[in-house]
Amino acid sequence: MIRTQIYIPDELHQDAKNMARRQEQSLARLLRRLIAKGLKEEKRKLKPKSLASLARLKITTGPKDLSKNMDKYLYAE
Repeated sequence: MIRTQIYIPDELHQDAKNMARRQEQSLARLLRRLIAKGLKEEKRKLKPKSLASLARLKITTGPKDLSKNMDKYLYAE
């Protein structure tokens, strides 16, 4: 584990200490659990969008050699 320090408001610290006490666990363990839960939720929000919406466009036109000559089509003047 890596030790780190953060500044939090007194009220937040007191609430966390009380919650840890009620759950009979250390403050550090409670905070690690809450941080992990929060990070998991944020990662879920940032999850790349499915390509399903792109497939629904049903694009059927375009160069037949697009995948072979992608750079040519993207970067040629």
